[in-house]
Amino acid sequence: MNSYAGYHVEDFVLDAAFQKWVRYQDPEQSGFWNHYILTNPLQAADIETAGKLLGGVYKQYNVEISESEIEAEITGLISRIRAEKAICPGEPVMANESGQTSRRLFRWLNAAAAVLLICGLVYMYLPRDKTESGVTSHAQKAGFIEKINDTNADQTLQLEDGSIVVLKPKSSLGIPVHFDSNTREVNLSGEGHFKISKDVNRPFLVYANNLVTRVLGTSFIIKAFKDAGETSVEVKEGKVSVFKKEDFVLIASGPSNISKGIVLTPNQKILFEPEAGILTKSLVNAPQVVPSVKTSNFIYRNTPVKDVLTDIENAYQVDIIFDPEMLAECTFTATLSNQPLLEKLAIVCETIEAKYEVLDGQVIIYGKNCLN
Repeated sequence: MNSYAGYHVEDFVLDAAFQKWVRYQDPEQSGFWNHYILTNPLQAADIETAGKLLGGVYKQYNVEISESEIEAEITGLISRIRAEKAICPGEPVMANESGQTSRRLFRWLNAAAAVLLICGLVYMYLPRDKTESGVTSHAQKAGFIEKINDTNADQTLQLEDGSIVVLKPKSSLGIPVHFDSNTREVNLSGEGHFKISKDVNRPFLVYANNLVTRVLGTSFIIKAFKDAGETSVEVKEGKVSVFKKEDFVLIASGPSNISKGIVLTPNQKILFEPEAGILTKSLVNAPQVVPSVKTSNFIYRNTPVKDVLTDIENAYQVDIIFDPEMLAECTFTATLSNQPLLEKLAIVCETIEAKYEVLDGQVIIYGKNCLN
């Protein structure tokens, strides 16, 4: 009897044997799944998509986590998939590169959005003495100073650890007179551009409206005006972890079965809408080449497409998920020096008759074999 009959993308993603195959590429498991795909061709597309999504997760977070912790993440994934389906009961309409719209892969997109929210956050330092009042509790603590920018120009603050904060007009920053030996904590109201000095022994925490952002050393932007109705975090370089305040407080209070934080990497952002209680991850509006990354000149002459995509991925530090075997025979000739990220991708995809989708701040490319 076929125990996988009726499985779709999300079912394969949650299956322990399937996860093991994707994660470790065990030869015995590979034999089973390759045979299953041959004998069940109607499920081949779902299996391929689930494999790509899980592979993207393992690649992005690249951390050693225990089986019990993986199980906890999968438990959270089930909830996210169900919540996503409850929010989007119909089939989404999405635009292709020519501007036409098409309805496709509803379950695939739901599973993608859910899976790519999984974050390896289980090793994070969790500060003590947090209260339900969140941001205000820190501003009211003895030894905190509030810096207020009531001018029409940016103000640059240098903190005692060497970190730089550019405080935008009508914004304020609560900072301690001295950071303690275990953590560095500040409170933001309004907009601040942060460049944090790296200190692996003292995480940097920014409390802004209903979000907590945790970093070790990176460059990012937070917009948290109280009357704006939403809060956003955008990453320029490095990585940050973003939590809803209530989740962060819950995790800090003791062991939790589900990790609810989200990791952001360069050119990704989080948008939080308090009324809906939803965190949405996407690419920033205008992704930029990461300054600290050494890149090529984006000039290609009969270059394998997989190398072109890897080049773009490295330059922008945005995960591009594709099947190298499918693109093995595809080549590309063009100069992409002046185009923004999404235009680069559109040109490459048009050349090889492929499509791309941006999901949870990552790019997924799908198409046909260039030999066909």
